[in-house]
Amino acid sequence: MLPSRAIDTSGELLDALQEGSETLQNITDMFVPLMKNFHVYFFWEQEKTDMGYTQDYVVDESSAAPILDNTERTGLPYDHRNMCKFGSRNAPGYRVVVSALMRYSRGAPEVIANRWVHSVERLKAQRQQEAEELLR
Repeated sequence: MLPSRAIDTSGELLDALQEGSETLQNITDMFVPLMKNFHVYFFWEQEKTDMGYTQDYVVDESSAAPILDNTERTGLPYDHRNMCKFGSRNAPGYRVVVSALMRYSRGAPEVIANRWVHSVERLKAQRQQEAEELLR
């Protein structure tokens, strides 16, 4: 018998989050082509989470941080609940996360400016094509 805390969740949600679920596969299939447009840094929990009735990883490393081209990945020495709750600036993992955020934010203005230029060019070409089609 499991404690009520362990089973107090939506069945649909749990099914959708199961490894190999159709929902997760669809999300992955839609996200992978978009990844080239973003800096992606995967983090995973290195400590098991206390679930009241057992201790386990909520998301294992291979799911949380797949090995993909042009991505970064690292484990954080926390459980799932605490991996984004740094106690101080000296807490393990804090500098890794802040360093990535600073690096990405420093490069963002140039990336955004280039995307605006390309977007305007694509829109202009699309409108030109539509005008030519109307004149045929």
